[in-house]
Amino acid sequence: MTVDGDMAGFIPQKEVVYNSLLPYSDRLDREATELLAEIKANLSRAVILRELWPGVAFWSRKLFSFLKLYGRRFSKDDHILFIKLLYELVTLPNLEPNMMQSYARLLIHLLKKKELLSRDDLQLPWQPLYDLYERIIYSKTEHLGLIWFPNSVDHILKALIKSCRLYFPAQSTKEMLDEWRPLLCVFDVVMQKAISNMELFLPTIMPPEEHSQGFQLWFDELMNLWMSVQNQPSWEGHLVNLFARLANDNIGYVDWTPYIPTIFTRILRSLNLPVGVSQMVAPRYLTNSYDVGHLVLWITALLGGPGNPAQKELTCLFNSIASFYHPSNHGRWQSRLMRLLQRLPASVVRRVHRERHAAPSWITVVPECQRMTDADLQEFTRSLIGAALLAMFSKTGSTDAAYALQNLALLTPELAIPPVLEKTYAAMETLTEPHTLTATLSCMIGMARSLISPNNNYPEGRAHVLPLLMGSLPGVDPNDFSKCMITFQFIATFTTLVPLVDCSSAPCRHSDLTEMEKDLCFASAEFEDFVLQFLDRPQASLILLVTPLLFLLHQVKTCAVKKGWLE
Repeated sequence: MTVDGDMAGFIPQKEVVYNSLLPYSDRLDREATELLAEIKANLSRAVILRELWPGVAFWSRKLFSFLKLYGRRFSKDDHILFIKLLYELVTLPNLEPNMMQSYARLLIHLLKKKELLSRDDLQLPWQPLYDLYERIIYSKTEHLGLIWFPNSVDHILKALIKSCRLYFPAQSTKEMLDEWRPLLCVFDVVMQKAISNMELFLPTIMPPEEHSQGFQLWFDELMNLWMSVQNQPSWEGHLVNLFARLANDNIGYVDWTPYIPTIFTRILRSLNLPVGVSQMVAPRYLTNSYDVGHLVLWITALLGGPGNPAQKELTCLFNSIASFYHPSNHGRWQSRLMRLLQRLPASVVRRVHRERHAAPSWITVVPECQRMTDADLQEFTRSLIGAALLAMFSKTGSTDAAYALQNLALLTPELAIPPVLEKTYAAMETLTEPHTLTATLSCMIGMARSLISPNNNYPEGRAHVLPLLMGSLPGVDPNDFSKCMITFQFIATFTTLVPLVDCSSAPCRHSDLTEMEKDLCFASAEFEDFVLQFLDRPQASLILLVTPLLFLLHQVKTCAVKKGWLE
C-alpha cells in the first residue's frame, strides 16, 4: 500500500461506513493513508528512542483520534502489531498511572471488535497483566500515601483484563489454577481474592477442542464448592458471575442439567423476598445478593435444548414471585424484581439474534440441538407475561414493564400484544383512571413496531392502528400534563411508522392484494376523520411546544394540504 492511492490488495479491518456519504469522501482514503503512515513511523520511532513522554503519548493519542475518525482502517497485520505494542506499553513496570490509563483505553478500543481477530491471530500472555493488577489493586504503599492512583484506574484495569482474556493461551488456565488453588480456603478471607481473580482472568471463549485445557479443569471443582457452601459468603457472587459467563459463552457445551433446580433455588433466595407478615430481611443478605445482569445471562444460557428443563424451573420461579409484582406490593426488593423482569426478555432477544441472524465469525456457534425454537420462545413468553402485565401499573412507573413487553412482542407478538391491547382499549374508555391510560399507552409505544409489522406471527395487529389513534384523542387534555404528553408521544410514534395516506382506492388498481390488505386499504379512508378531529381539538396547539413531535405536525399538515383543507 502506497500513499499515492495504490490500494491493491489492501483489506481494512473495519471502516466507518458513514464516511463514504460525506461530500469530500473521495479525499478521505488518501488522508487516512497518509495519517496512518505518519502514526506508524513516529510511534515506532518514539518507542525505539524510549521517549514515553511526549513522543509515545502524543502519537498514541493520534492513533486514538484515527480510530474515531476512520475506524479500524488498517490491515490485520497492523492491527495485531498495534495491540502487541500497546500491551507491552501498558505492562511496563513503574509506568505513571495516567499514562497507563491512556494506553489501556486505546488497547481496549483496539480489542473491542473481537470478531476481527481470532485466537489463532493473536495471543497475549496473562502473567504481565496479572502482575500489573496485583501491583495496583493490592498495593502495599497506597494506603500509606506513598503513591496515588486515580479513582478510575480500578474500572479501566478490569475492563482491560476482560478485553484481553479472550486471547490468553490455552495453557494459561492451568497456570492460573496453579497460582490461585492454594488460596481456596473457605475459612480464610484470602478466598475472596482467589475467587475474584478467577472470575476476572479465567478465559471462557475457546474452541471445543481446547475445552479440556479450559473450563473442564475447574468447572466440577468450583461447582461442587458452590453447591456445598450455604451461608452466602462474600465471594459467592463472584463465583456466580463466573458461572454465568461460562454458560453464556459455551451454550450447549456444559451440562447444567443436574444443577438446574439448585440454581433456581439460589436465585430465588438471592432476591431477598420477605416471607410472612412480620419477617424482615437482614442487611447481611442484601450485601451478598447476586448481580441481576449476570443472573439474566445465566438463565438465558440455560434455556432451550432437549426437554428444556430450565424453562420449567423458570416458570415455577415467576409463578412464585408473581404476586410481588402486584401494584399493591412495595418494598426495597422491588427494584431487583423489576430489573430482572426488564433484562431477561432483552437477553433472550440477544440470544435469538445470535443464533439466527448474527454474522458468521470465528467464535463457536450454538449447536443446532441447543438453539431456542419458536415453541421455546412461546413458553418463555407465557412464563413472563403475567408478571409483566402486573408490573405495568407499578408504583415505580411502567418503564421497566414497557421495556419487557417490547422485547416479548419482538419474540412472540401473538402472545404479548393481545392482552396489552385489551387493557389499552379498556383504559381508553375509562375517564376516571388516568394512571391506567398512561401506563398502557407507554407499553403500546414500545410494542408499536411489532404491532404494525407484516412479517410476524400477528398480522392482524395492523388493523388496530386506526382504532387506537381514534381512541387516544381524548387523552389530549391540558388539565393532565403527563397524560397529554404520553398521548402525543403515542400519536407521534404511530404516525411516524404509518403514513397518513388514503389508500381506499388501491384494491381497484391492484388485484394481487389479500383480503386483510384490502380491509386495511379501505380502513385507511378513516385517516381523514382522525386528522379532522385532531385539528378540531383546541388542545392540539400544545403540540407546538414539544420538539420531537414536529414531525407529526408535518404529517398532519401534508395530509390536510392534499385534501384541500389548507392552502
